[in-house]
Parts: sequence; C-alpha cells; structure tokens
Amino acid sequence: MRPISASTHRSGGVLPVYSFDPKTVKSCIDWWNNGDETTSCKHVRDMFGITPEDVDCEPWRFPLSYCVSTSDRNPPPGASTTTTRASSTTSSSTSSHVPSPSFWTARGCYPDDDPNFPVLEHIVSNKGGDSALDIAGCENSCWKASVNNTVLYAGVKAVNQCWCSSFIGGESASDQGKCNRPCSGNKNQICGGDKYINVFEPVTTKATSSASSATTSFSKTTTRTSSSATGTVTNSGANRLPISAASKTCSYRIRHKFKISN
Repeated sequence: MRPISASTHRSGGVLPVYSFDPKTVKSCIDWWNNGDETTSCKHVRDMFGITPEDVDCEPWRFPLSYCVSTSDRNPPPGASTTTTRASSTTSSSTSSHVPSPSFWTARGCYPDDDPNFPVLEHIVSNKGGDSALDIAGCENSCWKASVNNTVLYAGVKAVNQCWCSSFIGGESASDQGKCNRPCSGNKNQICGGDKYINVFEPVTTKATSSASSATTSFSKTTTRTSSSATGTVTNSGANRLPISAASKTCSYRIRHKFKISN
C-alpha cells in the first residue's frame, strides 16, 4: 500500500496503535487502526473521502495502522459544505459547575519523573496514596477541586495517586505501554506507572441563550459527516473517548483558575 500523499487534508485525531509503513508522510494526523478483517479498504477510503491514487489497498493487512489524513488537508474528508440564508443572532454563553461529566477524553500516558516539573500541578491523594483509587474517582475529585472551569485535567499515577491540573506539562510517551500498573481500587483499570501518569480531560457543554434580530445574512458551513476509528474504550464508570492527536504532538502550559479543596 502506498502511504497517503501529502496533498490530503486534515481529518481527526486518532493515534496509530499498530505498526505502520515507515514511508508514511510525517504530516499524518489521523489514522485507521485496522484491527481485524471486518472492514474493507474500500469502505475506509469511502468513509474518509480518500482516492484510490492516495491509498491503493494493496496490500490491506491487519493488525496495521494506515494514515487517513494529514495536517494540510482542507476541508476534512467526508465533509459537506452548504450555504444558508438566516437571520443574524447575538448569543451569550454561561457555564455552570455541574456534577462531574459523564464523558472524559483520554489524553494518554505521559512520562512523569521530575518532581520539580510534574506533568500535572497538584496531587490530591492522601499521603501514601489512595488504597481505593480508580479513574472515575480521581476524575470526580479533580472536577470538584476546579473553580467553574471547563478546562481541567485529571491523572492517575503509580497505582494509588490522583493528580489534578489546569495544564499538561509535557509530551506523551512514545511507548504508551509504559502506563501498565493496575489501580489500587480497580484491578481492571490502569493507573499509570511508577514514573508515568495517565491523563484525562472532561468533555463539557455550555448553556447558550440567543436573541434574534431582523438582519438577514448568508453563512457558509462545513460539516464533517463521517468519523474515524476509535481507540480502546475503558469502562471506569464514565465513558471514555479516543485519545486526541494533541496528546501525541503538543507540549503546553495554559494556566486557568484552579484551586484544590481541603
């Protein structure tokens, strides 16, 4: 199979979980993780709007990961563009600190071996760790500790530690398997490693109120109609979404209001 060409456009954010062609372009940002024979190459091409010239389906193997989109693709594959005539509106958004969200995005496994520069800001577990720690419990603790905020991160480390932060201070591990220690409170879940932390981010919504005026305008909207393959889903009491591409490529510290409740 030829690697997808550099002329393709941006799509999503799934990371490769299997080996892939070393000739794949470096700008790849979205992958199809071909885990079994249930999905044909043609179906994947149709799903992402990929031409036979970009992916020729020879060979189509599993388990292998295939690039389906690169950073210079615009618009995203599987997208439709429409122009609509509508009245202009003004809207204001308010966010309330509701109970911990049902959905959290898994950001991945991060090396966390420097006590002076931890990946997440604060440890909220008791000294010596939490003997009953699970992922959902840590997420709930971090959500309660935040201040009316929708940007927040929770992390589990070293079997029994829960960490919270308003930023992620580092890059994800090149080997995601380094997070391999079971949680002290749920042996079916992974709570990081001795020097590695699993990081999660809540998916939240805002309540929006709108007021319409008599002004008429035209708007152009591009909507993606297909989605890429998802990664492994871990059931910890909350539904977990696939790992984002940002967790693989970005290192940033964005500070927001944050406090830890005693």
